[in-house]
Amino acid sequence: MHSNTEHTTSTPEQAIATTPKRNRWIWIPIFIAFVFIGDRIGGFILKQLESKSNFRFTRLYQQEAACDILIAGNSRGLSFYQPFVEKKSKKKVFSLAYNGMSSSLGHVFIEDYFEKYPAPEKLILEVTCADRYNKELIPAFACYSPFSTHLKDFMKKEEPKIFYATKVSHLLRYNSEVFQRSLRYLKNDDRLWLTDRTISEAMQKESTQLKNISIDLIPDLQTSLAATVQLAQSKGTEVILIVAPFLPNYYNALYNLEDYIQEVEKNTGLKVYNYAGAIQNPKLFGDYFHLNVFGSEQFVSRLHQDQIF
Repeated sequence: MHSNTEHTTSTPEQAIATTPKRNRWIWIPIFIAFVFIGDRIGGFILKQLESKSNFRFTRLYQQEAACDILIAGNSRGLSFYQPFVEKKSKKKVFSLAYNGMSSSLGHVFIEDYFEKYPAPEKLILEVTCADRYNKELIPAFACYSPFSTHLKDFMKKEEPKIFYATKVSHLLRYNSEVFQRSLRYLKNDDRLWLTDRTISEAMQKESTQLKNISIDLIPDLQTSLAATVQLAQSKGTEVILIVAPFLPNYYNALYNLEDYIQEVEKNTGLKVYNYAGAIQNPKLFGDYFHLNVFGSEQFVSRLHQDQIF
């Protein structure tokens, strides 16, 4: 006897079409959860890696930065080469100088320093850090935001989009030159961070054509510089303001440096020691703005001779 019932086999497409909607879309929250968990695990791993670095900002937040002489500023602050300063002063030195560091961003790290450590005897500030904002550098320090309420607040104010993006994605905090530099110093000592190259002959020749160069007077950054001075003084720290050397031809073309210095002195109430033209040998520079390690040795010796340390 034969049945009249017809047997059919459904295709994959038909099977999907008959799947309940709630089952069809379940992969979306699974995928989101997978991405979220992966982001948090990745961020945790990179944070642990960073915490093992010998980089100065890692040491700041790992209770390894106590010193007698604190140095701060932009890349020109690196001219105060730590081994030379320590040798001449017989004191323990720590530097918070960094390439392109503005006085407003630098103030954040100096605030953290004074909260975490006993006040140093002296704070040496290279004051040309108040001549440009360099807002691009702010997000680069997001990798240190988990350690600093001051840095979080500063980022939230100055770069809110980046701030909230790093709250969503922890991995985004580590997509920066600052984090890459911290990896560079996993096994190296960043106290030796200063170029040993000599300015090229081509750059020296070009420098003879320089003229009418200005340094910017930015009121907000002058205010930040003054706030840093007031903070240090309130803790009993002596503050020394310095303009580090420029390449002679660049210095000669810099027409408003004295106006800049006068503005700093007016806002801080302190004398600025102007060493902008103190080093005349071009071979002691790496470029227009920075001494090399050989120039730094001569510069630090001069500072010691002048009893700055």
